[in-house]
Amino acid sequence: MPRHLNENGGVGHYLEPPGSGLHHVFFLRLNDQVWVGRKLLQRDRHFRWQASSALKPGMLLGPHLHSLWGDDGLSIGFRTVSAEKKTQIFERAFRQADSEILFPFPILDAAGREAVCPADFWQCSPVLAEQLNTDEQHLRAYCAGLLQAITATGALIYDPACSTGEFITHLARALPDCLCLGTDRSASMIEHARQTHGRTSVEFRLLDASEAFDAGIHCDVLILRFLNAEVLTRREARAAFESLIRCVKPGGTILVFGHTPVLIPVAWLAATHHLQLESSVAARPGQVELFQFYRLKVLPA
Repeated sequence: MPRHLNENGGVGHYLEPPGSGLHHVFFLRLNDQVWVGRKLLQRDRHFRWQASSALKPGMLLGPHLHSLWGDDGLSIGFRTVSAEKKTQIFERAFRQADSEILFPFPILDAAGREAVCPADFWQCSPVLAEQLNTDEQHLRAYCAGLLQAITATGALIYDPACSTGEFITHLARALPDCLCLGTDRSASMIEHARQTHGRTSVEFRLLDASEAFDAGIHCDVLILRFLNAEVLTRREARAAFESLIRCVKPGGTILVFGHTPVLIPVAWLAATHHLQLESSVAARPGQVELFQFYRLKVLPA
């Protein structure tokens, strides 16, 4: 990144070359101002490099001036600011319900189409399970804390793409007075979840998320952590969202997030489908960071 960064006085310029890095460019909307940044790799708890969904203030470039696409890549102009100012912006964005993080550029394959992992990628293995569970550790912790504060006894929490089962099991332990259901269309994932978490209170079913409403599932909390880059295309993600929100009871909660960027325009879809958007970003207690985390409420008809 430093090779493509040039600052001169109060104006900076960053060039993102064509290629796989483009999807790491993000915009932070705060009040009427838009800031631009670029996600950087971070060390995980095993000291391995990863592109975590948790953004840090140092990834901000500054207030956005222009974005121009050309043969050399994406030219981004911005106002330069201090590291202290960037930290202040993160803290303000966390406190303001209408702030939002957007990743406008998808990951593309060699043919220029949205890149999606092939079906056999989700064939569960110990290595894949460990990777997926590690990548979402901060999301599990935040989600559990939030639901402990807002969820009533006896509520049904539904994860329609439960993967390894680690996420919904973590919620079941944190909210023992709630019912937890996890479904997935991958038979190997459901088998892994049942074998690993079979002694917990979570119910696991083999079911495609698109069939959840017709299967009679009606929940109080819907966990959508698969409407994300590399999992679906934007069109597929929107269709899944519009199908699954029918499962949520009036007054219920919808949470949209994930390890990779959220693909759907949540604010617009909320306005379209009579949902109340309560917040769009989150951070762990004691951490100066931000990650996409949409909280919506289903309004009474």
